[in-house]
Amino acid sequence: MTNSSSPHLPQSAERLDKAGQLRGLIEDQVKASPAHGILFSGGLDTSILAAVASSQGRRLRALMVSVAEGNGLDEPYALLMAHRLGIDLEIVRPPLGELLERMPELISLLETFDPMELRNSIVAYVALEAAGKRGMSNVMTGDAADELFAGYSFMFNMSPEALLPYIHHLNDIMHFTSQTIARKLELDVSCPYLAPAVRSFALSLSYKQLVNDLDGRKMGKKILREAFSDLLPPEIVWRVKTPIEYGSGSTALKQLAEQSVTDGEFEQARERAAQQDSVKLRDKEQYFYYRTYRHIFAPPRERTRGDKTCHACQGPVPRADMNFCRICGAYPI
Repeated sequence: MTNSSSPHLPQSAERLDKAGQLRGLIEDQVKASPAHGILFSGGLDTSILAAVASSQGRRLRALMVSVAEGNGLDEPYALLMAHRLGIDLEIVRPPLGELLERMPELISLLETFDPMELRNSIVAYVALEAAGKRGMSNVMTGDAADELFAGYSFMFNMSPEALLPYIHHLNDIMHFTSQTIARKLELDVSCPYLAPAVRSFALSLSYKQLVNDLDGRKMGKKILREAFSDLLPPEIVWRVKTPIEYGSGSTALKQLAEQSVTDGEFEQARERAAQQDSVKLRDKEQYFYYRTYRHIFAPPRERTRGDKTCHACQGPVPRADMNFCRICGAYPI
């Protein structure tokens, strides 16, 4: 978008101007947030929020989850940023077995048996619960930055013609389980990237303002990196996206769940689910969670119909243009 007051602004100056606009928007949102703490990963998105708060004279209390078995990738980056900003960082270290034992609570709350959703959301669940126990009634999160600024690899590898419409689509359908979890725990979450002004700005960006080519490697969130490069060390500015399950180590839940199910049990359960519930189970981990889901809920086909039906679980899909099932995780649908 060209600066209307400077129609002949050079491209480099225009880029810097847009980065400055984005920085101002994020700074305003952080300043207005009543959050006492932040769910922290040491990734670009939460590091920006913590650094902005620090530059405004606030020291957010940072919380992160890193499994006790030591498989998480986020911890070194989170420690780097906490030291740089001089903020308190508490690392909650639940054993994998404890996370697995708590899955029924999460399945009941989110009404899903999608393994990826559960592996990611259990981390937010434990972190938000810890925040509440420590008196943090409002916690900041980095939700929506990846969706709006092309943070995922499948997004920044799209063609320019495909990426921009897809971001508009995500803006319409994205949802974040941290908000559902927070309501259950009687907490509030502040999501600066979800603010209407930030969302509107993101939708105005061009492909070149979103995708960067660094030494022959594509990266998303170009303008976000440019806007805050002076507040962050290079290790954070150019850090690649690390999904929550890998950052925290909760991805190891997959193997743990699969080990609790024998081949024979899975084959019988898969046949039974297909015949009785019209559900196609993909693997042992999904069955592990589906078993709990069915102890709590009726088969997905019995839920109130949406605009579309998932071919894998026969559950309702809220919109006809959605290609992902929030109940079972099937993609594409």
